[in-house]
Amino acid sequence: MKAKICGINSLPEMKIALDAGADAIGFLVGITHLAEDKTDIPTARELIRHIPPFVSKVAVTHLQTAHDIIPLLKELNVDTVQLHNDITLEEIKKIQRALPYLKIIKAVSVTGKESISNAKKFDGYVDSIILDSRTHDRLGGTGVTHDWTISRAIVKELTIPVILAGGLTPDNLYNAITTVRPYAVDVNSGVETEHRKDPQKVKAFIQTAHSFY
Repeated sequence: MKAKICGINSLPEMKIALDAGADAIGFLVGITHLAEDKTDIPTARELIRHIPPFVSKVAVTHLQTAHDIIPLLKELNVDTVQLHNDITLEEIKKIQRALPYLKIIKAVSVTGKESISNAKKFDGYVDSIILDSRTHDRLGGTGVTHDWTISRAIVKELTIPVILAGGLTPDNLYNAITTVRPYAVDVNSGVETEHRKDPQKVKAFIQTAHSFY
């Protein structure tokens, strides 16, 4: 199972993720809500230059219009964008037309059973759905888990890959995967110690994910 390490904003932290075998690296850019691990465009662009082949480069953003998002993605030269917030399907289609090579992941907050229908709206229109937790001031990076039985129901309903996020840690990852059976998993604060990526936690998280086939 593939694992993404998100919230990378320095070379030492990126090296931790890469050395541990991360399949994807996420950079928080164009962030409008609270997020300690956000980074600026020049820093993200420089870090992305050092990512080796076969590791996905993911821009994670809260921006909601193609007009704002497309120039950002072109400048960063990423292969994947992860769209949080309430961006519409029409704006997503504009991004697809402008950047047909790009993989698009749409975030869906798992807040209740209504999240199932929310996720189904994007089925077939994006490349993947990421299921995350949400609080009143955070769209992600909450450190809070959600109801995995709802996440499992979404996996069963959708025809596209589903990524699980939200409060995952090396300690709860095995149970999360066996319950939800996602395509991949995503972590940020769950592998940190004092707001820094912890090499042992990152390694343990990725090893657990990679133990599933």
